[in-house]
Amino acid sequence: MAQRSETQNAVRWLIIMRAGVTTLLFVSVAGVYLWGYLAFPFGPFAAVVGASCALSVVSWILARWIGGSTRFAEIQIYLDILLETALIYVTGGTFSLFTFIYLFSILATSIVVTPRRSFVTAAVSVLCHGLLLDLQFYRVIPPVGQFAARQDVVAEGSFTILLISANVCASFTVAYLATYLAEQLRQVRWQARRTEASLAELQVQHEDIVQSVSSGLVTFDRDGRTLTANRTVETLSGRAQRELQRHPFDRIFQQAPAFSQLWDDLRTWMRQPCRFPANLVRADGSVIPIGVSASLLRHGSGEPMGVICSFQDLSDIKRMEAQVRHADRLAAIGRLAAGLAHEIRNPIASIRGSVEVLRQNLKPQGADRRLMDIVLRESDRLDGTITEFLEFSRPRRREPVLTDVTAIMDEILLLLGQQAGHALRTVKEYPDGTVKAYVDPAQVRQALWNLCRNAVDAMPQGGTLRVAARLNRAAWNGRGVVEIVVEDTGPGVAPEHLPHIFEPFYTTKPDGTGLGLAIVHRIIEEHEGEIRVETREGGGARFVVAVPGVEL
Repeated sequence: MAQRSETQNAVRWLIIMRAGVTTLLFVSVAGVYLWGYLAFPFGPFAAVVGASCALSVVSWILARWIGGSTRFAEIQIYLDILLETALIYVTGGTFSLFTFIYLFSILATSIVVTPRRSFVTAAVSVLCHGLLLDLQFYRVIPPVGQFAARQDVVAEGSFTILLISANVCASFTVAYLATYLAEQLRQVRWQARRTEASLAELQVQHEDIVQSVSSGLVTFDRDGRTLTANRTVETLSGRAQRELQRHPFDRIFQQAPAFSQLWDDLRTWMRQPCRFPANLVRADGSVIPIGVSASLLRHGSGEPMGVICSFQDLSDIKRMEAQVRHADRLAAIGRLAAGLAHEIRNPIASIRGSVEVLRQNLKPQGADRRLMDIVLRESDRLDGTITEFLEFSRPRRREPVLTDVTAIMDEILLLLGQQAGHALRTVKEYPDGTVKAYVDPAQVRQALWNLCRNAVDAMPQGGTLRVAARLNRAAWNGRGVVEIVVEDTGPGVAPEHLPHIFEPFYTTKPDGTGLGLAIVHRIIEEHEGEIRVETREGGGARFVVAVPGVEL
């Protein structure tokens, strides 16, 4: 289809060139005729020019109807040779100044048709020219104009042979040169198209690489406005690339150096990229911590034209850092626990025993008895706190077995229902039926009991406790993931408390120890799982526990 279109354009170009050359010849000869003297009659010349113009009009119409055809182009060239022969005849024949006009047809053949067909055109041109001169020499056709009278037969014959020989040399020489140059031109065009295709392929490949890279890539001009952004930037920012266009630097990156300062630093240290932490502003106004590496964006000549920034989402790294800090604090507390337990628990036992002996011997009444009861009660509470603390700091050895998680949840809900009475409404959601996992039953029971107990405590006036368990078949160490959800309709967790709720001794309850959720967190971590808390809109907290499971 492309080749046909090229041939059609070439045929149109050929017709236009014929009309242009004909017009130029007519204007030149008409000027000489009006202001000078012609050696041949103007009438026959004008007739040939008119025939050429008529042929151009008819050919143009036929070209629109026939379309691109190499055969049609060859016919046009052979018709041009006939018109050129007629032009040479009416302008003097043997003594015509327009013999060179055959060369246009030879060149046109190499360009429009095929290079090697120009030799055929050259042969036809030589044949037509030789035949014309022979016919004119032997007076088969009469000479035109002042060349009608024969001066010298030998001289005219020699001149005729010389003209035919010169035309042969010129025509075939031009045919050879046209063929050579046309072949070179075709090779150059082929190389150019191949290079263009390679460049287009490289551009697509480069674009695919940029769009597929996991790091965010965004470019800025000299004024700090966005030029391009890859797919990772769109995903992280929640904006399409068209929305990011012309965004200023400080509207994309917060807590980053000013763009003017960054531009100056990069131009000063041209070979050194600048690295800095920042926050990526999302479409909803939230921010993501990122690490940015900025470099100069250059033209092919090496002149700086802007800045290119690559960055990575550091949310997981920040979360891991927080978990490491949390683990370090827990380790320090664990090391401290062993010493404190013996130093505190033994004196408390002595105090409690002494008070009990005194109460039995002295048999106090009234306020004295109440004071002794308070001492005994607080001693028991302190002993319970130390027991929880020891349980947290010195966990038992984990013995995982195939455990029905839903059965544990049913037992816990049954106990809670008896303790809380009718004020508590429980909802169980086990869409997969029995959900099993390889866990330590006692430790997981304790963790789920603490979560459900906290949920009930968060609803002193009653409410709904929803528990759910399901097997998520997403791969995790070659197994599925058991997800357990504990959700209440209480007031929820305040945002300022969320980062600290799993820390030991951090509690919002007046009489709480702050160890319940810390123990839950430690148990889930030992099972190679994770726990997260979410505050639902409109109130209520939602704890999601995920541990490796098995698909049965």
